[in-house]
Amino acid sequence: MNKDNCVVFKGIGKDIAVILSDNVSFEDIKNTLAEKVESSAKFFDGVTTSIILKGRELSDDEEKELLDIMSEKLNMTISFLKTESTKEEKQPILKKEMKGCSLTKYHKGSIRSGQVLEFDGSLVIIGDVNPGAIVKATENITILGQLKGIAHAGCNGNKDAFVSAISMTPVQLRIADIITVFPEENIHREKPVEFAYIENGHIYVKPLN
Repeated sequence: MNKDNCVVFKGIGKDIAVILSDNVSFEDIKNTLAEKVESSAKFFDGVTTSIILKGRELSDDEEKELLDIMSEKLNMTISFLKTESTKEEKQPILKKEMKGCSLTKYHKGSIRSGQVLEFDGSLVIIGDVNPGAIVKATENITILGQLKGIAHAGCNGNKDAFVSAISMTPVQLRIADIITVFPEENIHREKPVEFAYIENGHIYVKPLN
């Protein structure tokens, strides 16, 4: 394979997919990505976008290395980073997932448009969060249904908080003071249960295996 083709940028609406070959070394991926983002710096100047990494399994350290390359070489705000991976979460993520609080509220039933559900602690919603609905918690939010509205976990500034849902296609997702809007393609794709959390100042979303 031509190494120039081991990293391909593809526009998806307002979002950017970075397609990574699985047939070359990670070192080749890093070098090619660095060359391509440097040559495309003017194109990305001042842009705010979501990045989707596709094509190969990446460890958390590898994801961070790629994100660092893009952040260092581009004057671009990355509002959302998503990796399409089926690997099991590593221990640091599991630790973050298992952190709890002393109070958890269970809400049975869907949250309709115009409704706001808030709680000082963690929220478990047995139902859907529909478009136009808002759910907020100072700790974690778990939705045993579809998240289509707005969810704000860690609304008191807790960056260890997470959001999980059986189907995650929110209008807006926020953890602590970091806000992201999901890529358009995420709305039309069948997905496993997903888990959103903060790492290195960015919101990551991965399958919850």
